[in-house]
Amino acid sequence: MADSVVSRLVAWRTRSEQPVTLAALTSFDWESFSVTRAPAGDAMANCGRAGLLPCGPDLQPAAGQTVQVLTFQRAGRQVYTERIMAENGVFAEPLPVQVPRAAATLVSCQGGDGRPLWCVQGVKALRRPQPFLDGG
Repeated sequence: MADSVVSRLVAWRTRSEQPVTLAALTSFDWESFSVTRAPAGDAMANCGRAGLLPCGPDLQPAAGQTVQVLTFQRAGRQVYTERIMAENGVFAEPLPVQVPRAAATLVSCQGGDGRPLWCVQGVKALRRPQPFLDGG
């Protein structure tokens, strides 16, 4: 878990509300990053064995659930991919797509339900329509 970019992102949020550059949280070379949606897949088979991975129910996906996947690219190839299973690591819509390293500064933003999300600095999260305010 020490090499997990998502773990570092979650840890950053617990310490500070300041913006963070993804380059500061990565130990590998990359040119751009994206966040996509993918099926969560099966529960981790090796969790809890010899202390390899935590096994909490919040880390085990529900059947049919989708999760966000953080991917870093260099020269058109993936160099790192990680499923975002922690609630504090989730990105806001619209999901970032091929954001260049130089523009990869993340800030905390709020989802429509008030939960903290990550946004790329300068890109606002989509707001869900409010029935009373938007005439719905």
